Amino acid sequence: MVTFGSRLADHKGVGPGFDAVRIGLALSVLYIHTSLLRVESPEAALAPVGPYLPLAQWAFDFAPLPMFFALSGFLVAGSAERLSIGQFVVNRGLRILPALAVEIILSALVLGPLLTVYTLGQYVSDPLFARYFLNILGSIHYELPGVFLDNPNPRIVNGSLWTVPHEIACYVLLVAAMFTGVFRRRFLVLLATLALFGVSMGIFVFGKLGIVLPYHDALTYLFVTRGAARLVPLFLAGIVLYQYRDRIPYRFGYAVACVAAYVAIAAFGSPEWNANPIFSFATAPIFAYVVVYAGLSPKLVFKPLSRGDYSYGIYLYGYPLQQAMIQLMPWIDNRPAFFALSIAAASAMAIFSWHAIEKPILRLRRKFSLTARIHTGEEPTAAAALLPAQTAPAAK
Repeated sequence: MVTFGSRLADHKGVGPGFDAVRIGLALSVLYIHTSLLRVESPEAALAPVGPYLPLAQWAFDFAPLPMFFALSGFLVAGSAERLSIGQFVVNRGLRILPALAVEIILSALVLGPLLTVYTLGQYVSDPLFARYFLNILGSIHYELPGVFLDNPNPRIVNGSLWTVPHEIACYVLLVAAMFTGVFRRRFLVLLATLALFGVSMGIFVFGKLGIVLPYHDALTYLFVTRGAARLVPLFLAGIVLYQYRDRIPYRFGYAVACVAAYVAIAAFGSPEWNANPIFSFATAPIFAYVVVYAGLSPKLVFKPLSRGDYSYGIYLYGYPLQQAMIQLMPWIDNRPAFFALSIAAASAMAIFSWHAIEKPILRLRRKFSLTARIHTGEEPTAAAALLPAQTAPAAK
């Protein structure tokens, strides 16, 4: 039987389609954010995502970030399997934080002063300016003084940053699992994943039944309305798929069935299901299987992508660039044209981010990471060739 594990071994531990999958997911997020052109109406969320496509816009919008986190869990699990805790923390920190820090600094020191309605003195003296740098530490602040005040979605400089604390939470949980030895026992990781889903669904159901738990509002915010229900369990699901890779069949028919199942489930849903952990639980194995299946497919190899992993840069820079274009070109009202401009602008910054920031940082951590060796031109050792790729997107 062909399994995820055997496919991974066939390609020396590097899924041939993962670069294309990451780019596809990043572009999907960019497309979702073209809704910044105007305030979204309930009708827009219920409209088909495209002609002749039996999927509502809300259901399409729901999918990319959970898939990003599932993919990240699958890839990072290989790193956790072979590195010490200290090496793992350094590895993840060097992959995520430098590019994030540069994006925050450029937004605050270049984009903000150029587009603010305030004078430079008013801008830098406003408390919002100093607080914006806390984004580097995972404390999310969306506003810069006087920036994007008249946009359809005003004041938000980079709405994509909301996923950063959840990504940090994923890594903290994984480090805790490594420290306690839970990570070495895949059945325990599976139980922990199911338990987290169970807590989210339990709190949600209690709320619907009018049962008020102690600290109910805080628990609902943490486990139901935010990424603890939608993103963190998907990260764990990706880890589970990696750990059980020797038992999970790699079959095209299964991937097609997963896509069809999601379309069928979503057909009965509504935008309110975005905050429904039962829906998240039902779709988690679907998203995880499809994204890993695609990443292991040699049919998704696209040679130009081998020059770098541009997905993180597209994700980081897309939102603020789209907001800037809306302010500078208020006549833009065509979503396909706006999407094309968004791709061009975000891709340019992603290329800059990769070659000026991310790739040089990879050289610092190459002794820890197979992917770093590949992208910096260093051949992996024979032992490392059996290990999976490490570069995971920030979900993003």
